[in-house]
Amino acid sequence: MSNEIPVLNSRTAYVKAIDHPGLTVLEGTATWCTQCKAIAPEVQKMVSEFPDVKFFTYDVEETPDIAQELGVSRMPTFSLFRDGDIQEGVSGARAAELRKVIRGYVDQGEKEQS
Repeated sequence: MSNEIPVLNSRTAYVKAIDHPGLTVLEGTATWCTQCKAIAPEVQKMVSEFPDVKFFTYDVEETPDIAQELGVSRMPTFSLFRDGDIQEGVSGARAAELRKVIRGYVDQGEKEQS
C-alpha cells in the first residue's frame, strides 16, 4: 500500500501545507534528481513510521518561489516546520539524518503533551 505524498504546485498550497499544528516535512526535489529517486523508498517508510507527521513534496523547477523562500540549493532538501514555523533542514539523500531529526521533534512533541 503506497501512501502518495501530496505535491505542492503553488505558493498557496505551500502556505496551507505548513500552516497547521504539529510537524510538517517538505521535500524539495526535481525530476532529474537521482539522489531524490534514491531516497524515495526511505521517505515512504518514514510516512508510515511517523503517521502524525505531514509529508509534502514540491518540484523546485515548477515552484521556484517555494525553493527560493526556503533557500534550497541542492536536492533533495527536506525542510521541517513545527506549528507553521521553519525549524531546520536536511540537505542531500541522508535518510538516517532525516529520520533522527524527525524522531527528535516527534519525541519532543510527545513530551510537551504529557
